[in-house]
Amino acid sequence: MNRSFVRTVLSLAVVVAAFGVLGCSKPQARNETVAEVNGDAIKMAELQDFLGGRGGMTAVAGVAPEQKKDALDRLIAGRLLAQEARSQGLDNTDEFRNFMKKSEQSAMITALFRKEVASRGTVSKDDIQAEAKKMKAADNTLSDNNANVQAQRSVYEAKIRKIQQDLIAAAKKEIPYEIVQPMVNRIVQGEKIPDDAVLGTAAGDNVTYGFVRAQLEQSAGGMPGEKDIVRHPVAINRVLTRELTGRSLAAYAKKQGIEGTEWIEASRADIERSILIELLAAKVIEKGVRATDKEVETYFKEHPEMFVQHGKTVPFRMIKEQLRGFLENEKRNSAMNAYIGELRNKAKITVNEKVLGDV
Repeated sequence: MNRSFVRTVLSLAVVVAAFGVLGCSKPQARNETVAEVNGDAIKMAELQDFLGGRGGMTAVAGVAPEQKKDALDRLIAGRLLAQEARSQGLDNTDEFRNFMKKSEQSAMITALFRKEVASRGTVSKDDIQAEAKKMKAADNTLSDNNANVQAQRSVYEAKIRKIQQDLIAAAKKEIPYEIVQPMVNRIVQGEKIPDDAVLGTAAGDNVTYGFVRAQLEQSAGGMPGEKDIVRHPVAINRVLTRELTGRSLAAYAKKQGIEGTEWIEASRADIERSILIELLAAKVIEKGVRATDKEVETYFKEHPEMFVQHGKTVPFRMIKEQLRGFLENEKRNSAMNAYIGELRNKAKITVNEKVLGDV
């Protein structure tokens, strides 16, 4: 299954690139329902989170109504696809259960982060005004409104970074991890190391060379130098640090009592929907999606202006497979949109326009 396809085409990740920045809203408003899809509610907090308001605790400023509507449409599409996946029994498969098990670490970390943002993520008007004043002093062409919007973004992003840094530091202090550097050095020096060799430990859990090697090979994706990257010291330590930090954070989240809270339930629900959508896409969309040689060549001939570099047309043979991938993604996109349209026509969808306007 091409697990990146649905994320790329539908943008149905938990948090997407922010359309805007955060403003002020009443904490209780986060639980207001902005839409219902066959009885399944989409809360204001989820839409705010989707628009870039991490934690879903504050309103999103500087966002056009059509952008809010587009974001809500994407969330509605996600609900429809996940519901359809369940109706086909995809939530009762070994593949689904395996993906959920592998995603538990991510769910714990996301839940802890959202909880911390909810309690510590507010920014004061004084801080925003002070930042806006500095920005206007540095650029006197900025309007008051633009300065205020940029200042909100800057102050809030700084707050988020501080929360992230504090969580990582607290996790490392409470549940430290260790990199087995002598073993890493042996790999770098070209020694043949078994896959079960331990390169690091965190929370009583080992990270093996086999795991790290698989991660590095996947990131290389068959590019030149793939064999070298599995022995590159910086690459190895980067993967090790990322994985060990994640395991430390997940264990810290558990120690902080995140289990049984609304935060972990929401995080698991987000991940569950994402996995169900991917499984459904693999079953009903990706099967048979193929761009033929004739289609690829025809597109190349009909759009010559797209394949010019330095005044010369790029040879067809050099971009044939890249172009095939592009066309297949277009086909997937069209097929998915058509499928969502069919589901919409059969669904009962209601939108609370007032709540949507307050997002």
